[in-house]
Amino acid sequence: MFSSRIKSLFKTLRFRLMLWNISVVLISVVLTLLALRTSFRVTLLRETDQLLREDAIEIELAADAMHPDLNAIRAEIERHTASHKHRGLFIQMFDKNEKPIFSSLDLDGKPLPKNPVKISSTLLTAEGFRFLDKSLQGNVAKDFAGFRVGSRMDLVEEDVASLSWLMLASMGFVVLIAPVGGYILAVQATKPIADIITTTSRLRPQNLTERFIIKGTGDELDRLAITINGFLDRIAAFIQKKREFVANAAHELRSPLTAIGAASELALARERTPEEYRETLGEISDKCEHFRLLINQLLLLAETEAGANLPHHVIQMDCIIEKSYDMFKDVASQQHIHFKLDSTNPALVLGEAKQIQQVVNNLIDNAIKFTPEGGTIVVELYKEASKIVLNVSDTGVGISKEDQSKVFDRFFQADRSHTKNAEALGGNGLGLSICKAIVESMGGTISVTSTPEKGSTFTITLPLIGPV
Repeated sequence: MFSSRIKSLFKTLRFRLMLWNISVVLISVVLTLLALRTSFRVTLLRETDQLLREDAIEIELAADAMHPDLNAIRAEIERHTASHKHRGLFIQMFDKNEKPIFSSLDLDGKPLPKNPVKISSTLLTAEGFRFLDKSLQGNVAKDFAGFRVGSRMDLVEEDVASLSWLMLASMGFVVLIAPVGGYILAVQATKPIADIITTTSRLRPQNLTERFIIKGTGDELDRLAITINGFLDRIAAFIQKKREFVANAAHELRSPLTAIGAASELALARERTPEEYRETLGEISDKCEHFRLLINQLLLLAETEAGANLPHHVIQMDCIIEKSYDMFKDVASQQHIHFKLDSTNPALVLGEAKQIQQVVNNLIDNAIKFTPEGGTIVVELYKEASKIVLNVSDTGVGISKEDQSKVFDRFFQADRSHTKNAEALGGNGLGLSICKAIVESMGGTISVTSTPEKGSTFTITLPLIGPV
């Protein structure tokens, strides 16, 4: 049990963030302390070198002033080294053959470096010493080739070692503090994600009202919460839409089934004449046809909205319009409606011919149903930039502003009380919603503008493939 918890902890984002934080902090501290140690050592060496150069200048000036009194020169050298004993200073004089003539007192019994003197001024590190070889000029050069001034390096190394121990102590403190600080930072950083996980685990398709808290920081987690909230809004709207669709579909399907059942029960209730049976079967057949049409519409609507791989071909849109015009011109003439086809410019679109034909037929059929005698219907097709525009306008009863936003909803039916022969219109409120689904599946849009008692204009735009 405990081992499984440890394993699950290792897999969490919180733990990985803590490890990353510790690693970054430790690497940064180590690199910083190493750079500090190196810089400190370089600084100490520069100070040592500067002091050796100053010592060399003093010895050279003293030797030149006291020449040829070798004893006085030696005494000055001994005095100078004694006064700087804390630095571990030593001085050697070399004859013309570059052999040591005399040296300052030994430093705690430690032998001096044996390197030969260099003619030019050179700073060297050897055998635990830092020293400068200096050649002499002037009269004193007759007796001496040069001298060497140096100091022990162990003083520098002791200071560097002290700093190193201090650095190790600091690093140990960081090692102890970094995991705690890293864990706290990881908890704070992942808390919004933990809240998202907790909230998401409570969400159910039946209840999608809960949303994530937006803190207003504008960071990535805030934007994630905003994105998920928007996604949940769309899911909730989709589910609500589907619920309404199922409820409405069930209601519409129940009506013909109820009528079929009632007609069947009535026919079976008693013996009837053949004519009565034929009449009852005719009613049942009509209801079955209505039932079949409704099911086909629902299936088409579901396939189109689901984004199914519907066939798409190049369609000559002007031919579709002309075919619909020929189909309805006699119907419009019989109802004394002026039906006009205007500006059918040749244009190609990509889609399924039967479906777009259904859309155009539906719009013209609706226009005829809702246009009184003496009214006018105009169908217009034209190009605009990279799209084609189809307008179906009528001078019918129009649509109220409130209903204009709902006419493309499934199963919506506007008030028909002021419409001619309202009882004969029929319909189930799916026609315009199917038109909308088909047009949008082709990458187009459909909209309506209307004024009550003056008429309506339905507008379709589709991407243009090219001219004929």
